[in-house]
Amino acid sequence: MPNLQLAALLPTQFIVRGENHEVAYHVHVVGGSNFNWSGYTPVAKLVVGSVSVTGTSAVVNQAGGTATATFTAAQTATLPANSWGTLILYADPSANSENLHVANVYVRTSFEAIP
Repeated sequence: MPNLQLAALLPTQFIVRGENHEVAYHVHVVGGSNFNWSGYTPVAKLVVGSVSVTGTSAVVNQAGGTATATFTAAQTATLPANSWGTLILYADPSANSENLHVANVYVRTSFEAIP
């Protein structure tokens, strides 16, 4: 199993509660080559306090290691206000194997939600 890392660090993600939030990211195998998503599905979870939501993820370029994750306005509206949390990115294998951790990224939620 390859060890994965982000090709470039993601800054702290500011989540406006009640708005869509999208993250694009580029994954490398440790050592520098692009991660090939063949046989893996990108997964992104936002965890803030006791609330956890899983976004809709998609591969942008399979051999190029890029993917996106999108969280809906309804999902971000459920997050606690004015709080720190974590965006967890990983690769979920289609075969019976362990998930491959990509990164944990800090998130901060807005004080007010957009109605």
